[in-house]
Amino acid sequence: MSTLEIIATVLSLIYIFLVVQNRATGFVFGLLASVVWGYVSFYTYNLLFDSLLQIFYVGMSVYGLFLWRGDKDQDVVLPITQMTTKEHIITISCGFFLGIGVAYIIGLFYQATWPYLDSLTTAFMMLATYLLVIRKIECWIYFIIADAVYVYIYLEQGATLFAGTMVVFIAMAVVGYWQWGRDLKAA
Repeated sequence: MSTLEIIATVLSLIYIFLVVQNRATGFVFGLLASVVWGYVSFYTYNLLFDSLLQIFYVGMSVYGLFLWRGDKDQDVVLPITQMTTKEHIITISCGFFLGIGVAYIIGLFYQATWPYLDSLTTAFMMLATYLLVIRKIECWIYFIIADAVYVYIYLEQGATLFAGTMVVFIAMAVVGYWQWGRDLKAA
């Protein structure tokens, strides 16, 4: 366990705590966490797709901060909404298509650890993050499933702190689903 892993973990926990609380400032911590986490994933654990996911998170953090910022008296401007069945089908189809397709293509050029599982998890984390930014309550369900798979990947790679962080993320995603569900009903 390195100092960088600890920094990435702390920043990530602050990020998830703040977005569960509907605070746009969480995206600043998400951006910083993603930079550090991506570096460790690539250079320490050879998880190419997880590293690429962190680059995506940097962009989504900027986008989320922009979308969620209101005027100075209001932190969140987008309402929480629910996905339609069609949106779920599209999300799941895209996740599998992107995950498997990217793993196959990258596998032709780069020997990654856990290429298909890492790529599928990355694809679904990207989709879940986009759903979070546009405030779809079901993002939390996608996070719970993908984080559970990441627990396995990280444990197999010996990244116990990152695996433990994913367990905390699962718990926070449950809280996020509950909190956003309460906010959705109140709206």
